[in-house]
Amino acid sequence: MRRLLTFTLLTLIAFTGWTQERSLTVTTDRQEILIGEQIQMTLELRSASADTAFLPNIADTLRKEVEVLSRSKVDTTFEGAQLDQKILRQSFVITSFDSGYFPVEPLIGQVNGSPVASEPFLVSVQTVKIDTAQGIIDIKDIEQVPFAWKEWFEKNWHWFAIAIIMAALITWLALYLSKEKVVEEKKVVIPSRPAHEIALERLEQMRKEELWQKGKIKEYYSELTDILREFIEHRFAIPALEQTTDEIVTAMQRYPDFTNDERTTIKRLLFLADLVKFAKEKPVGQENEGHFTTVDRFVKAFIPQEKETASENKEEGNG
Repeated sequence: MRRLLTFTLLTLIAFTGWTQERSLTVTTDRQEILIGEQIQMTLELRSASADTAFLPNIADTLRKEVEVLSRSKVDTTFEGAQLDQKILRQSFVITSFDSGYFPVEPLIGQVNGSPVASEPFLVSVQTVKIDTAQGIIDIKDIEQVPFAWKEWFEKNWHWFAIAIIMAALITWLALYLSKEKVVEEKKVVIPSRPAHEIALERLEQMRKEELWQKGKIKEYYSELTDILREFIEHRFAIPALEQTTDEIVTAMQRYPDFTNDERTTIKRLLFLADLVKFAKEKPVGQENEGHFTTVDRFVKAFIPQEKETASENKEEGNG
């Protein structure tokens, strides 16, 4: 009896772990349509509540023949007795104007930076059936009327002249606007104090404010990423306060000091902050504290060691 209870408990634990497994599913309200009809497609990404998850980034087409007409906002819900499972859902309206059978390759989402793939699915597009037994019947015989170019030109020559003038003006304007203009480079003003000292002071002040514990999630991530951007700008002369997330990561690629993991971590944090800003994501619990620790470690990892190195060289010279 004891062995049976132990086996049952282990089975329940394994089943619970399976239900929290990461998965991406794609469902459609139908698989076959006529040309131009629409299909409702729904994406659902399941993961643990503490995971950082992103649905696939879908462009205007799933493939050349299948177009995306519209999309809904991402809906985030939580399930489970402890709300330990996060579910992201997004709906799309798709259609096709070509007949045939079009397989759609697996869509790829992300959970904690790891890819999660869906199953492929098929879109079947049929043509409207035509009764060929009736044949083609003309409504009325076609009359052939010769076109008089001379008469048309005499009546419309002024439109022709206006079109030439407009084309000349557009060409001149395009050439004028295409001239290279001198763009002033934004200079990064480096403060007199070391960048890491300023960043660590702001982080300590932020810790005392306890923003996320008070439910101020947007303010928390805005302040956290502002500290990070300011440190990157002052420490590495990268204008991070004025740049987008992609621009910052691209600039970091030119610095050998950064590892791929560091660039990936910073990109993930900045991208998450953008989602929080527009209310598309709401991190919970230890995830917020973990991102704080990420910034703190990043700042401390790049504290300059010039003074210590100079002292060591001086001692070696005296010896």
